[in-house]
Amino acid sequence: MEKEFIPYEQALDLKELGFDGTNCMRFYNAELSLENTFLYSGNVGAPLYQQAFRWFREKHGICTWIQRLYTDDHVPYYRYSCEKSIESPPNYNRTWVTLKEHITYEEAELACLNKLIETVKNK
Repeated sequence: MEKEFIPYEQALDLKELGFDGTNCMRFYNAELSLENTFLYSGNVGAPLYQQAFRWFREKHGICTWIQRLYTDDHVPYYRYSCEKSIESPPNYNRTWVTLKEHITYEEAELACLNKLIETVKNK
């Protein structure tokens, strides 16, 4: 179950970007271990990947997806994409897309999350 939670470094980045971790099921403590309870203010919420992606979609209007593809030799690999509308209401002709290829789904998921963090930090 632990692989469902985003890593500590990304959780800390989300906290700095304004993510409210109070709805998280687990928290990182001072030893960077996952705990079930919020013991003190130094703990960092450990959201599930789906919570983090939902936060970027709802708070920043960035949608993501991960797609499985195959090489010519029928070896699977994964590609993520991020899309954001620039205008409100959305003008879907004005988006940015980033495609990166990774060997596993989990690698693509973490890379996608890192891209979202980088994008929002650089606003």
